[in-house]
Amino acid sequence: MTTFTDKDRMIMAYSFDPVDQRLVGSFEYFWAVGTGLAAHSTRVEPPAIEDGMIPVFDEERQSWSLTEDHRCKVVYSIQDQSSEIVDYIGPIKDGYTLTQPDSVYESWQGDQWEDIRTEEEKALQKLSLFAPLTRRQFKLALLENGLLVQVEQAISAIEDETLKTRIQIEYTESEKFERINASVQYMLSVLDLNEEQVDEMWHYAMTL
Repeated sequence: MTTFTDKDRMIMAYSFDPVDQRLVGSFEYFWAVGTGLAAHSTRVEPPAIEDGMIPVFDEERQSWSLTEDHRCKVVYSIQDQSSEIVDYIGPIKDGYTLTQPDSVYESWQGDQWEDIRTEEEKALQKLSLFAPLTRRQFKLALLENGLLVQVEQAISAIEDETLKTRIQIEYTESEKFERINASVQYMLSVLDLNEEQVDEMWHYAMTL
């Protein structure tokens, strides 16, 4: 809609983006007699901007409305957790959320991220994060904590000969000791330590 003025005047005009009609800014405009307004502008004053919203102009109705504005925010795909930066105005598009997942093990359940692993899976994942120890580090850590003899005696006392032989081979021949390894877990299980103490000893062994 083109409007002309019947006399020269200074007015306050409001410009909007030609693509999505969002408010761009305001400016003083010399409106000369017999001319229309500057392209993509209006005399209609926009509403006050609210947090997370932006005025958008409807050229047909010659009115403003507030629309969601999430530009420059990061959104996450509820299918694969991939992220992207919002470059459009309006509601977040379907299949995405502003809520960041806490870990790669979470999946979208209804309206939130949930870790669907079992407690056993969580425990194994935690153990897998520990760096492996060399045989030297493993035995020195046991020695310095007064546990070396206890572990060796416990291995010798295993009644199942097959199990004992396997544990002995792992203990004497392994080049590295991984926290998630079943034999290593068995060795640590004979110690009078809780999980936090074992974690602390493992971290200390990594410095040796």
